[in-house]
Amino acid sequence: MNTLSTSMNQSELESVDDSLVSPPSFEIVAAITASLERDVELQGKPFKYVMGTVWNLKNPAAVDFIEQVEKKFRKKNKFHSYFSGLPSNQTPQNLQRYIDDDLKFGDFAVAEMRLLTSYANEAERASLSGGNLVFIHYKNFGDEDDHGRLMIVMVDKKGAFEFDEENLEPKRLQPIDTDALRQAAMFDLTLFSVIYPEKAGAAYLHFIEGRSKSEFFKSALGCDSAVSNKQSVANLFEAIKQFSISSALKSSVQEKITEKVYEHIEKNIGKQVALLDIQHIIDKQLPDGHASVGQFSEYANENGHQINHVFEATRHALNKGVSIQIKDYQNNYSVSVKAKSIGYSGTDKPVIVDEDLTYMMIPLSQEDRENIRMAIGKTEE
Repeated sequence: MNTLSTSMNQSELESVDDSLVSPPSFEIVAAITASLERDVELQGKPFKYVMGTVWNLKNPAAVDFIEQVEKKFRKKNKFHSYFSGLPSNQTPQNLQRYIDDDLKFGDFAVAEMRLLTSYANEAERASLSGGNLVFIHYKNFGDEDDHGRLMIVMVDKKGAFEFDEENLEPKRLQPIDTDALRQAAMFDLTLFSVIYPEKAGAAYLHFIEGRSKSEFFKSALGCDSAVSNKQSVANLFEAIKQFSISSALKSSVQEKITEKVYEHIEKNIGKQVALLDIQHIIDKQLPDGHASVGQFSEYANENGHQINHVFEATRHALNKGVSIQIKDYQNNYSVSVKAKSIGYSGTDKPVIVDEDLTYMMIPLSQEDRENIRMAIGKTEE
């Protein structure tokens, strides 16, 4: 990807405007706006698109806009996905061509706007209103191997976001109302280039729903395959563990949080569970006035714990999420134990480990004892 004409170095960022509190933590490669609107001159008023020009990244409003939108996206609850691989969707091919420099940034945006417009016109969408689509490519400072991330956001055409009519670049707004963000998708280009078309490992597609619930945006961009419920459950309990460590919570508090979250999900097996509800459960277990109250959802999002903001759990996924899988390197044995059931000698835990964590003692039921005795016989006198 050629970034010579559109990228911005650190010194330029620092000199953009004294009103910026601090420069962004990323390098802005390119950005452009397109307008999606009704063509009132044609029967049925189908949608059409109008492209702006690639932004002048020395414009303080452009830098401010990108920084605030990126921050908003990072903190919002998201779906985490892979492309479905359906041949009807061209977004993966467009991304690969952009990465390979077969498509320039402006041409990539045009290709995606054609898709978005086509999907908007595909069915009767009388209630669908237009908006501005902003394409933003940014990457980590100084990382030559990083292809960066490409974000596409849909914002209100009027009101909170304001763009000049000639180039569709953002005007200075104080403050920029990022609550007007309607929908957004972010593609991790580096992960995509390594993983696609497989659907394994860390997800490279991240998607939020704002005030607009229209399906055309998701369908056109290929946001149609969320991280599985099983992965969301596993990632949730890992996030609780790391959140507890980060918040310096006592092990007893972490255990209580895990227990209460487990109970809530167990009561809702096969039903939708909201990440926001999980946060409320965690908050109730935190000490009064603790700094981490109300922070779990944001912590999980900002630290890469991929949890869909609404998910459904199976009993198997739930139990696996709170269990430790134990096996030896020769696969002589494999056992799954709930973490809350393990303790050192002298505790009231049913599963005991020695202080050096070398051995584990597990209580056996009568049926277990009989099965083992039949397999190995009695101890020889």
